[in-house]
Amino acid sequence: MKQVILLSLLTLLTFFCGQTGNKRNSMEAQTSIKTKDTISETQKFKMFCAAFENQSTAPNYVVVKVKNLNTGEVKEICTEAPFVKGVIYRQTGKFSFQTNCNDYPNRYFEFSADSALWNISFDLYSISELEEYAKTIYVEKIVQQIKEGKLQEKTFGMDKKQTWQETRREQIMFAHIMFNNGIMMTRGCDAGNICELYIYDEIKPRYQLPIIDADEE
Repeated sequence: MKQVILLSLLTLLTFFCGQTGNKRNSMEAQTSIKTKDTISETQKFKMFCAAFENQSTAPNYVVVKVKNLNTGEVKEICTEAPFVKGVIYRQTGKFSFQTNCNDYPNRYFEFSADSALWNISFDLYSISELEEYAKTIYVEKIVQQIKEGKLQEKTFGMDKKQTWQETRREQIMFAHIMFNNGIMMTRGCDAGNICELYIYDEIKPRYQLPIIDADEE
């Protein structure tokens, strides 16, 4: 009789522990999925403009909305700011070193050239894949560490089992999530897999275009 009671108690304990674990895992997943709408569109646009102004050899990643005119598909993607300028040239044949971000207040672009879509990695990953990746990292903890200055860079490709393409995909997905959480990320100029992470500061922007005196022109 005692054995039956003990067995019943163990069964109940296992059940409740399992339920608690499932709830905890579910909560972790929910708090980790921070892929969009965590900051205002106004804030995203300011970050977008700041990235366009970065003329250094360590470009910023930006999140934009792109329509594939060949298929009609519209999706949110992440790419390097100079690549956006490059695909505008590929699509229109017009190149401007200092592309005006104010011409794109919604961060929305339309492209049909295969070379343009390839250059911005339009098909590198889907939003559902991005959300699955977000479940594997502690987004809120990472963002908080960056805000506190405890995390200033991240190195990708440390897993030797990853292919170059898999490392690149992870790096861009990470940048995508960070951008939508108000974090700017640059691709390292010396080592492309070592990326700087920082909070966008409107008062003291990290990169600014040089101010040209009208008298010097």
